[in-house]
Amino acid sequence: PFLERTYEQARLKEQEELHNAIVEVISEQRASIPNTLFVLDIIRFELLEAKYKEIMGVVKLTDKPPIKKIEEKE
Repeated sequence: PFLERTYEQARLKEQEELHNAIVEVISEQRASIPNTLFVLDIIRFELLEAKYKEIMGVVKLTDKPPIKKIEEKE
């Protein structure tokens, strides 16, 4: 439980700092709400895409195409 609590506290602190930094940038830019939401959605997509590529890069062992099966003669 101690490690879990410590991890949870660190995670919450990171989330709070990130939230505050993003709010600060948005406030400075004075962008419209629709544009802000659109840009946040783009960022979300980019982050998900990067994570997907990271995971697939680990799973994908080679760029070579799969070996074709030798067709059995009848």
